[in-house]
Amino acid sequence: MKSQSATISLMWTALTMSDEPFENRWRADLAFGSIGVQLARVTHPLEIYVGASDLGRPRVQVRSAMRPALPELADIVVVDRAQHGQAWVLTLTLQDAHFLEVFIRLTVDVVDRTQGAGSEEDAFRRMDAVFEQWRRLLTPAPLRRLGIDALRGLVGELWYLNRVAASAHAFPDALTGWLGPLGSPQDFFYASSGLHEVKAVGPTARSFKVSSAEQLDADLELVVLLAPQVPAADGDATNLVLLVDEAVGRLDDAGATPEELDLRLKRLGVDLTDEYYRETWFKVQAVSAYRVTTDFPAVRASKLRPGVEFVRYDVALAAIEPFKTEIEKV
Repeated sequence: MKSQSATISLMWTALTMSDEPFENRWRADLAFGSIGVQLARVTHPLEIYVGASDLGRPRVQVRSAMRPALPELADIVVVDRAQHGQAWVLTLTLQDAHFLEVFIRLTVDVVDRTQGAGSEEDAFRRMDAVFEQWRRLLTPAPLRRLGIDALRGLVGELWYLNRVAASAHAFPDALTGWLGPLGSPQDFFYASSGLHEVKAVGPTARSFKVSSAEQLDADLELVVLLAPQVPAADGDATNLVLLVDEAVGRLDDAGATPEELDLRLKRLGVDLTDEYYRETWFKVQAVSAYRVTTDFPAVRASKLRPGVEFVRYDVALAAIEPFKTEIEKV
């Protein structure tokens, strides 16, 4: 009977010999409890290594001949730069496991958007720009009142969290998978079902907005909620405050604190003491699910020419009917 370490070694070898995306191999390595870093199998002017520190914390290393700049990231990521002989090593180590998926997504984004560079210097220049975008994205927004469309979108995500994600996962795990407010291009990720993007639209909408070229550049499930604004007297109506209270109650029932939920609301700049959020009501009337594949009408980051950034666009609802997999009246 093989030892556990031998089994892990064989599984890692199988993964590294396959064409599996490096982030999947990285997740598997972390799940096995392995320590140390492995060279990511990507074509890149820099050597990219992923794995875990001696304490098992997710780690990324960039090895190069030229001296890299130190990216400014949150204090939950320890950044270190060291020289070993003629080589430089830039190390990023995640300290808080709650942010594992965001950290992996950040790494994938950095690798994807720099691998076409023609030199180490060009790669680091692009890398610095990507890190700066993520830093700005993850900086907590000042408290402000959300516009009606942004509020509808947030209500839709919380409704999905409470009604759909929570039906398939323990609620703390369902909440951990809500990554949109933390900077992920998609709203939700679960190892068992993959990526999910949630859009909430009004009754007269003919399209929905896509906030980046990365958002639909993946195999994922798109969920569109029909959620008109309604009077408070409507029996099935809900609002942001009620949905947050429901989530807090579910966390309390699970013996968990609301810190993760508070963090996401803080990132969005939401002040729940504003009566606007208690007085603005919506009713989710229908839920439609779509499978986003390579044929789905979308702008994809992987197909853009270098230099094209900050893409925003609309997708017509009528155009995605062939990709619908489910519709449910609520």
